[in-house]
Amino acid sequence: MFSGEHSALSTQRSRTMKRPLVKPGLLVLGLAFCLAAGVWTVRRQHGRVGAGATPISPSALLAMLHGTGDSSTDQMIARWAERAQQDPQNSETWANLGEALMQKARETMDAGYYSRAEVVFRKALALNPSNLSALTGMASVTGCRHEFEQSIEWANKAIALDPKNHAAYGLLGDAAVEMGDYKAAFQHLQRMLDIRPDLSSYSRGAHLLFLTGDVRKATWLMQKAIAAGAPHAENTAWCRAQLALMLWNVGALLAAEQVLEKALKQTPNDYHLLVAMGKVKASRKEYPAAIDSYKKAIAIAPQHEAVVALGDLYAQTGRKDEAERQFALVEQIHGLNKTNGVRGDAQMARFYADHDRYLPQALKMAEEEYKARPNVFAADTLAWCYYKCGRYEDARKTILQALSQGTPDASLLFHAGMIHAKLCNRVAAQKYLYRALSLNPNFHSVYAAVAADTLKRLGSTQEKEANRG
Repeated sequence: MFSGEHSALSTQRSRTMKRPLVKPGLLVLGLAFCLAAGVWTVRRQHGRVGAGATPISPSALLAMLHGTGDSSTDQMIARWAERAQQDPQNSETWANLGEALMQKARETMDAGYYSRAEVVFRKALALNPSNLSALTGMASVTGCRHEFEQSIEWANKAIALDPKNHAAYGLLGDAAVEMGDYKAAFQHLQRMLDIRPDLSSYSRGAHLLFLTGDVRKATWLMQKAIAAGAPHAENTAWCRAQLALMLWNVGALLAAEQVLEKALKQTPNDYHLLVAMGKVKASRKEYPAAIDSYKKAIAIAPQHEAVVALGDLYAQTGRKDEAERQFALVEQIHGLNKTNGVRGDAQMARFYADHDRYLPQALKMAEEEYKARPNVFAADTLAWCYYKCGRYEDARKTILQALSQGTPDASLLFHAGMIHAKLCNRVAAQKYLYRALSLNPNFHSVYAAVAADTLKRLGSTQEKEANRG
């Protein structure tokens, strides 16, 4: 066990184990331990092996991988594909090709690369069932698709062969976080840190610390991840984006903006940095700049988060038709996610609830997600759906699970405040709404104003009651 600076997870783990833990669940924020984030695309891809897709043979896939681009990752893919053609019986070559394809998925946000990677990882395992890189590769593919039970199985197979496989422990930690088992997540990620402290282990630990309420240690550990660096600039850029989002979440807008400005000079076309900058600019009410950041991000990779945020800003600035076009695109993205084998409806449930659309469907989706993997964000989404459907007591019970880890997220506190306001629990409603606005006064382009107006109304009600008394 590490001492000093590397004992952060051990210390936090001991504290967390004394708290009530939420049950297994899907992390809606798109927990990024693949190493990037949940990945979505509106581009159709060949070589899918997900549900409803026609599998492609390894040899046919190799023919597709030549001349696909000029980036260093594209060149790496082409190099390993050529070697696989020259020596198709070499298991390690196929595994290396799979790792290159997963790196391409991280950089492009293109879920189609998961299926391509799966084809070559399975080829590697057919040649050598004990290929550690292929086993952890399959754990990564299934984890990125939100097939966490399968990801755990693959990672455990790798650890059975190599008890010091730090990547496998990281993937077990990812799955545990997504499934809401934070006690297990601390154990797995501390083990990963013990074996190899690097960008991957530091960033995972930072996310978990932030999720469980330790902002100071989380930002410190993410800074260590950035300092550790990575062979691919995009992975370091992702860590810078996550650091900025941690700062944004607690209202440190200037610090977040400074991190992003520096990072964008180094990697100006990074999706994650642009989305984070969009959030910061929107919170500063610099709407044209926020819109520009989101548009640039969507041009790189049309993902759910950026498309919804851009639609909300268009609606906020009176561009209703443009907002609706973005919201229609959200539906397309969701459908293509399904086509590419990415599981989970939590994002759509939240989108529908936020925008008062298809509320019975949203509630059903949220209930199914929470039943399968009830972590804090799945609990929050379900509570919000209950609220929007008028089931306020169910919402109150469920929001307690969302708040159980002390996650510094103003949206969770806002939802709690609105739920208690509907139940006429004025003191609790005021407490949560005040905490939300104190944490991040402009946490959402629409709902921050709703929180402020509701808090003002509750204060007026209190004054009237006092005057009547």
